[in-house]
Amino acid sequence: MKTLEEHNIESRPVWKPMHLQPVFEKYGFYTGSEDRPFSERVFEMGSCLPSRSSLTDSDVEIIINRIKTCLIRCVQ
Repeated sequence: MKTLEEHNIESRPVWKPMHLQPVFEKYGFYTGSEDRPFSERVFEMGSCLPSRSSLTDSDVEIIINRIKTCLIRCVQ
């Protein structure tokens, strides 16, 4: 997200799963996973990318290329 911000591409963390929010902690929840809910893994690793209806194909390509560049740097 920091790299995207440096290039004026807005992103944000994924919403915190409801079962982890204090207001809902006393309620049970259902998950398909025995060990750890998928939503918790996404919350820790995921990010929301731009999704406005005015995104052009060019905007999408710029976002994709910036993410690719960042990932390539991470694995080197």
